[in-house]
Amino acid sequence: MTKTITTPLYQPTDIIVTGHCALDNPFFAELHGIFSGPGGRYSIPGFYDGNNTWKVRFSPTAPGTWTYTIASPHITPDTTHGQVECVPNPNPNVHGGLKVDPEHPYHFRYEDGTPYFMFAYEADWLWALGLGDPAVTKVHALLDQIKDFGFNQIIMQVYAHEAEWCHHKDGSKANDYGPPAMYAWEGSNEQPNHERMNTAFFQNYDRVMQALLDKGFTAHVFLKVYNKHVNWPPAYSAAEDLYFKYVTARYQAFPNIIWDYSKESYYELDKDYLASRIALVKVNDAYRRLTTVHDDRRFYGQPQNAGLLDFVTLQQHNEFYASALIERQNRRWPVFNSEFGYESGPGGLDDYFAWSNNTVEDFINRAWQVAMAGAYIGYYYNYTAWNIIDYSHIPPGYRLFKILHDFFTSIEWWRFEPRRDYVRNDGTLCLARGNEEYVLYTRAAGSADLPDDLMPGDFTATWLNTFTGDRRPAVGERSTFSHFSQERWVFKNPFNVPAALHIRGR
Repeated sequence: MTKTITTPLYQPTDIIVTGHCALDNPFFAELHGIFSGPGGRYSIPGFYDGNNTWKVRFSPTAPGTWTYTIASPHITPDTTHGQVECVPNPNPNVHGGLKVDPEHPYHFRYEDGTPYFMFAYEADWLWALGLGDPAVTKVHALLDQIKDFGFNQIIMQVYAHEAEWCHHKDGSKANDYGPPAMYAWEGSNEQPNHERMNTAFFQNYDRVMQALLDKGFTAHVFLKVYNKHVNWPPAYSAAEDLYFKYVTARYQAFPNIIWDYSKESYYELDKDYLASRIALVKVNDAYRRLTTVHDDRRFYGQPQNAGLLDFVTLQQHNEFYASALIERQNRRWPVFNSEFGYESGPGGLDDYFAWSNNTVEDFINRAWQVAMAGAYIGYYYNYTAWNIIDYSHIPPGYRLFKILHDFFTSIEWWRFEPRRDYVRNDGTLCLARGNEEYVLYTRAAGSADLPDDLMPGDFTATWLNTFTGDRRPAVGERSTFSHFSQERWVFKNPFNVPAALHIRGR
């Protein structure tokens, strides 16, 4: 009798295989599932999950009946057959895998066609919040809190051990998850067994990934990290291959996954090695999930690596606007500045992360500059970004970032292009949707203006206070600028802070 599993569209489901393994180490047993159905054909590797159990994780990409065959040269019985009945997905947060929009290559959209405004939140140790709790209660609490402010992506690591800068000055361990309670391999970080993965660790990671998917978060996952004191397997070793293959096999079926080789990828000087690791992930990823590297211009600037990456991830602490424009000019792909500043904690600029503190006003000003370049932003809060995770309070930046998020998602942001040539000075930035709609951002009190011949014949204009969210109708007047030999519409900023002007033809 054929075994049938029913699962919603885009939801991961596990096909379980048990039997005798011919190898001494079951983690090295090869296992593949071939799935065929209305969405195509997928060859998906399996993984060992402990207790003489292997799994092949599959998420259907179209409704209807899928058939599968699972085969292994190392496990008896060596073949399993069945089918998956894919039904509609009842969760409105789930839209399938993330893609680069082929019609607007600087932007993203989901598999079902829904546009995606990447609005990321750095929480490197998020998985550690769930260790020891099958309900991952704290993970849900943090995600629910930040979801209300528009965040839709978590940047996190598969494993991180310690950040020496991230500890309370008084030695307190309150809300400190470094080193974490569990290691990703059997053994310990000091005495690891790199040829055996810690299945309990990854079962917790499964629950965190499912929480992210259910709540509509993309998981931007760093496969490695160089500055968090992790004892990694030796490069090119069988144990290292096992790690990359294992993580890929276990999480590729989650449609919300993004692969990122490493946090601070530039630490890896051997770029051929780096390319080989990304290639290993891609050859084992049947779904071809999006891939990037964090801030490694030398790597993604090399032509031979162009086909390995889908978008660029920057860590740009200055020239926020110009750096994004340069990347757009170099290649037609999405630009993501994941790390352009750090919001300080309750202690303000004198808080114990003083080396990495920005005022919230400076931080949001940087975010607007990135967004005005047609790029995407990441949010860093010092009390949740690293191994100290304290979400008992709402930092001021949440509200300011939500103002930015709500503004851009209220317009068809993916249809706009940055136009430096439309403005008179660097104090004003411009996005334009043809000659029909404009967003002007003025980084200080003053005015914003556009050439008269670019203005719609009949339009509405509104100022947005980027610090408070207040809106006011904008009144413009024509003025002649002899230096430009042209007439321009001038709109005076009514706020004494940076503001955005939205002009739309009626």
